[in-house]
Amino acid sequence: MPEVADFCRLYLFRHPELAPEDAARAIGSGPARLGRRGQQAVVDWLKLLGRVDVHGVYAPDRPQCEDPAAAVAAAKGLEVVADARLRDQALGDWEGKSWDDVAREDPDRVRDFFQDFGEIQAPGGESLGQAVERFLEWWQEARLGQAGRTLVVVTSGTMLTGFAAAMLGMRLSRAVSLNLPHAGLGVLDIFENGVRIGSWNPGGVGGVS
Repeated sequence: MPEVADFCRLYLFRHPELAPEDAARAIGSGPARLGRRGQQAVVDWLKLLGRVDVHGVYAPDRPQCEDPAAAVAAAKGLEVVADARLRDQALGDWEGKSWDDVAREDPDRVRDFFQDFGEIQAPGGESLGQAVERFLEWWQEARLGQAGRTLVVVTSGTMLTGFAAAMLGMRLSRAVSLNLPHAGLGVLDIFENGVRIGSWNPGGVGGVS
């Protein structure tokens, strides 16, 4: 990839794989724990970023994102900046329940939620579009003075793909085409007058390779 110069480079990491007991739950904007494979993925991130000059590390205030982000920040002599606006989409009444229970208790709402991706709110929650607006609000503040710098963001896959789609001028419903696996990486170069994809899920990171 070209050297960072008149643009800001964002390394967008989807949080690593969750512990089995959390992986089957509707986590939404709530907390979760990483599994052993997820912890190993953080080691892979550190290797990947070994020679990269990182100037800032950001994550929501949730352990599945903030803890791996803190590991990256510490390796670069930085502190992670936690911001609630980077949390995943709030799932309201579904949060904390197993997806099996949610599907059994509220099958019609679950079907509509996934069929009209990005447009439908979970009961008591928010749509992906509303969640992405939070992310964009954060970025409008964070982007100031960042030309020539490299930033790392760790959060959920839906938030990263929704943000990338918005920055690229894509319809939110097309965000699924940018899907990242757990611990996956997308790189955006953001100029004053445009955005380009520097890399997207390069080999997956069992991450990233």
